[in-house]
Amino acid sequence: MKNLVIGTAGHIDHGKTTLIKHLTGVDTDTLPEEAKRGMTINLGFTYFQLSSGEKIGIVDVPGHEKFIKNMVAGATGLDFILFIVACDDGIMPQTIEHGNIIELLNINHGITVLTKRDLVSKERVEEVKKSIKETFVHGAIKSFPIVEVSPKDEKSYDHLRSLIEKELNHLNKRKRENSFFKMAIDRVFSVKGFGTVVTGTSAQGVIHKGDSLVIYPQMINVKVKGIENHGNKVEFLEAGHRCALNLTGVETSEIKRGSLLAPEKALFVTDKIDCFFTLLNNKKNIKNNHRIRLHIGTTEVIGRIKLLERDILEPGQSSLIQLELEKSIVCNMGDIGVIRNYSPMDTIGGIKIISPQGKNTKRYNEEYIDSLKSLLGNEEEKILETLKKFNNNLATLDDISINLGKYISLETLLENPKIINFQEGDNFKFIHMDNFNNLKNKVHEYLINFYKENNLKKGVSRSEIKNKIFQSYTLKDFNLIIKLLENDFIDTSEDVVALKGYSVKLTKEQKLIKDDILKIYKNMEFSPNSIKEIQQNFINKNDFSIMHNYLKERGLLIPLTKENFVLKGFFQESQSRLIDYAKTNEKITLGEFKNIIGTSRKFALLFLNKFDEIGFTKRLDDYRVLRKEN
Repeated sequence: MKNLVIGTAGHIDHGKTTLIKHLTGVDTDTLPEEAKRGMTINLGFTYFQLSSGEKIGIVDVPGHEKFIKNMVAGATGLDFILFIVACDDGIMPQTIEHGNIIELLNINHGITVLTKRDLVSKERVEEVKKSIKETFVHGAIKSFPIVEVSPKDEKSYDHLRSLIEKELNHLNKRKRENSFFKMAIDRVFSVKGFGTVVTGTSAQGVIHKGDSLVIYPQMINVKVKGIENHGNKVEFLEAGHRCALNLTGVETSEIKRGSLLAPEKALFVTDKIDCFFTLLNNKKNIKNNHRIRLHIGTTEVIGRIKLLERDILEPGQSSLIQLELEKSIVCNMGDIGVIRNYSPMDTIGGIKIISPQGKNTKRYNEEYIDSLKSLLGNEEEKILETLKKFNNNLATLDDISINLGKYISLETLLENPKIINFQEGDNFKFIHMDNFNNLKNKVHEYLINFYKENNLKKGVSRSEIKNKIFQSYTLKDFNLIIKLLENDFIDTSEDVVALKGYSVKLTKEQKLIKDDILKIYKNMEFSPNSIKEIQQNFINKNDFSIMHNYLKERGLLIPLTKENFVLKGFFQESQSRLIDYAKTNEKITLGEFKNIIGTSRKFALLFLNKFDEIGFTKRLDDYRVLRKEN
């Protein structure tokens, strides 16, 4: 019978708090104003003890129209409802609105309790029962068992207690497994000697003493110093329980009702959400840009409805919408909320969040709408569509789990053929195959276009590919993807990104320029002029520069300096002559080297400096010696 919370609902002054007092012995009206006005303003909390001794949390919520947002806050996360109707008044406006909220929050189990039975006749009771069945013909309330109670008949409460326990025994608990801890804060106070305490109903996950959490949207890091459940200290608590958490790292003044507790990076702070919206029956048509109040968790915020796939939403219809909110909220995929009119304030429908990070989009955007519909599908469809949204970086297992609002197993991702994975030690990163193929096509297209303009180059530098196509990816993720592409169609063996099998084909004109450049360098032997001087021999200076760079990239021209190059053959010959000289001489001077290659001191010095730079020789005062490895 674990992980269950009972709530009350019903019109003001229909006896919710009195009912709980008779069931539990606790008066949940704790505020002086509540006692003075004789009505519940805030949420009240206690527990119902079963015959087994087990305690089930009870949340008493206000019934007055002005306090409806507290009713929504209390109803969020409930498993079982005591739906209360006074026999004398019968169904009233807030009875209907509370019933609608129960339906919208998917609370499908409960008991309808007829209070103040002693004030009316048997005929009146039957009349109220008939009215309930006629009013709530669509929702779960129509199937709730109906029980009559009276303060003058204590046995009536005994009967209700027995029925509650019987109904709870048949109740299928809400599925909250595989989720990180999340709790909407509904009370904040300070306890002398302990410090800050917050209370709420844990919506999902498990909380442990010592856990580190974050208060959203303030983004305050806190630690759980202690946990209580119905006055009992516990080391951990599963989802679906009322709990009081003693927190360190935060003052009470920093927390507000509506704040949420969850692990770091587990929730989204957003002012634009994509939702599946259902308009209640017997409500007016909704048009685009309709102003509303959103109640979600313990938060209320004003916003407007953007109808994404129609112009008008009629009563009883459902549609994909985007809510543009005036203030940011904290939420995640799958969260349920209640929509009320901005004015007059009445409940008109409910939402289920499809994407907590709505993007700017025009209405009737088919691609955007199809994406949202995929997020309404089965788990695999949700995972794949969520992963598609990571089109600017690789996703981790935590990234995907956070976006889906629950933990996803590693095996689920590794076994899906539409998901490509990259392993880094014990960790994995993922990309949707469509996103990968899109990147692959971009790289291929970029290289093809590059070769059209630069047919003499081997390929594109890695940095250029990174900056042009993978701007938002980290260098580590970029390298992972490039490594995978090496198995497909690119070659990075020469420190550039090139198409596999690509070979340069010189035009007739380019071949002539190439031959002329090589002829000039061949004639200069060990005394190469600067590039600028050689360039004067060519009419088209740009064609010369392109071909000269091509010869350098192919290793046919060796740079002695930025301006002076020598043919590869002459460079290797200069090294060979120095090696031969070193066989009988331990060291060589600039003048001696000048003589063995037959050039001036100016050019001989260029060669020796290059030898020093590449580690072929080592300078000792005015001499050079060959390094031992040569």
